Amino acid sequence: MEDILEPPDLKAEAHPSRRFQERLLEDPGDRAAWQGLRASYDRMAEEWREWTDEQRGYDLPVREGLRRVRPAEWAVEICCGTGEATEAVAGAVPSVVACDLSLEMLRRRVDVPGVRWVAADVRSLPLGTGRVPLVVSLNGVFNPSEIVRVVRPGGQLLWCTSFRAGTPLYVPPERMHRLLGGGWTAEGGRAGHGEWTLFTAPG
Repeated sequence: MEDILEPPDLKAEAHPSRRFQERLLEDPGDRAAWQGLRASYDRMAEEWREWTDEQRGYDLPVREGLRRVRPAEWAVEICCGTGEATEAVAGAVPSVVACDLSLEMLRRRVDVPGVRWVAADVRSLPLGTGRVPLVVSLNGVFNPSEIVRVVRPGGQLLWCTSFRAGTPLYVPPERMHRLLGGGWTAEGGRAGHGEWTLFTAPG
């Protein structure tokens, strides 16, 4: 395997995305924080794919985590951006719905066979309650109440970051586990500069 270069210094602790994520964990109804996140990713969309392509191993945590998931007939990828991890998800699951709130990101996506692309907000996913066997996200916005709503009993959530705590939208896995509520189990590990955590819903 090629050597992976040093991770970028994104000043994660002071990054606006970290501040917005923290505000949303305190108050999911904070509209200004949601609007701020959407506007920031719309602005970054033009150069996003070029930047992520330069980050060798950017999707390694997703690829590693997918080796641990139970077989699923379909999956939802939330906060998919321009599709940095979508190819990996589609390679492991027969059918994928890839969602992002930023239309600018979706317009610049790299199309992947077998994927349905949807403009959708992680506050209100266009999915039935208790229907989704697998949710995947790489560097996404964590909104636990909606994840708990859509994942089926015994379903799974694969949550990944490219740079661990150096990722602006970082929430420690232990905190995520608490926020998901009782009955969920978790396992995780590292890949490249990032980490993956696989949560399994009760039932």
